Amino acid sequence: MDYQTEVTKVKDLLAKAKDILIVTHESPTDDSIGSSLALYLGLISLGKKVTIACPDSMKVGLSSYVGVNKIISDLASKKNFIISLDYVDGSIEKVSYNIEGDKFNLVVEPRQGFESFSQDKVHYSYASTSVDLIFSIDTIHLGGLKKLYEGNKELFAGKPVVNVDRHAGNAQYGSINIVDVSSSTTAEVVARLLSMLDVKLTVDIATNFLNAVYEGTGNFSVSNISAGAFDVASVALKAGGKRFGVVEETVAPSVAIEQTHDHPHPVMDDRVQPVSQPATPAGQAPADWLRPKIFKSSGLL
Repeated sequence: MDYQTEVTKVKDLLAKAKDILIVTHESPTDDSIGSSLALYLGLISLGKKVTIACPDSMKVGLSSYVGVNKIISDLASKKNFIISLDYVDGSIEKVSYNIEGDKFNLVVEPRQGFESFSQDKVHYSYASTSVDLIFSIDTIHLGGLKKLYEGNKELFAGKPVVNVDRHAGNAQYGSINIVDVSSSTTAEVVARLLSMLDVKLTVDIATNFLNAVYEGTGNFSVSNISAGAFDVASVALKAGGKRFGVVEETVAPSVAIEQTHDHPHPVMDDRVQPVSQPATPAGQAPADWLRPKIFKSSGLL
C-alpha cells in the first residue's frame, strides 16, 4: 500500500466533506474504540461535523476513553422523519404549519379543482441525515457493523467509504483502503493517517492512542508486536497522553548516606541521576509526529 497516494485521496474527500460518519464493529475493543475516538477528535479539530457509532453499547472497561459519551449505537437517531403525500402536479395551493400545545400541525391546502387529500394518501418514512464521507475503523467487512450497515445499506452504497484497518483478512470494501497488515493495532494505522493529515496531537488524542496500543497489544506482549506500536506509545507519551487507572508517582532523588564521625548526613549521589534532553518540549509532539520517515545508513554497517 502506498500511504501517500491513499492519504492524498482522503485529503481530497475531506476538503469537500462537512458531515462525516465514523463507524466501527460490534463487540467493541480498546483498539477499535480508542482508534475511532482518536479519529473523531482529530476530524473535529479540522472543523468537521462528525458522528461516531458502534452497534453495541460500551463496556465499563471502555468508559475512560475521551469522547466515549459521543458514541451512538443506532443511526436511526440520526434520521429525518419524512411525511409524504400522493401528489398530482399543481394540486397543492399552499403548505404551512402551526403549533398548538404539544402538537405540530402540517397544513396542506389543496388547489381548487383538485381532489382533497385523505389519510390513505399519506405515507411515513425515515431518511439518513446528510453524510458526505464515511470512515470504517478496525472492521474486516461491512457485515461486522451489524445494524449500522443492515439498516443503512443505501447510505453506504451512495457515499465514499474510507476503510482503515490492520487485519490480513480485510475485504478491501472501501472506496479508499488504508489497510496495513504489518501493524499490530489499528491505532497505529489511524495515528499515521492523522499525522499525515496534519492533525495536531492533543493530550486527549494522545491518551486515546496510548491506551488503545497498550491494551491492544496486551502491554506489548503479543507475538506480532510491531515497531509502530512502540512509536505510537512514545509519541503519545511525549504529547502528554495518560494511562487509564495509573497513578503518577513522584520519585525522590536518590540519596546516599555518608558517615561523618558520629553524625550521618545525606548527600546527593549524582552518579544515579540520568541526564537527558527531550527532543521536543514536554507535553508536545513534533509537527510530523508519525509520518513515515526515510533513514539513511551511517556507513558503519
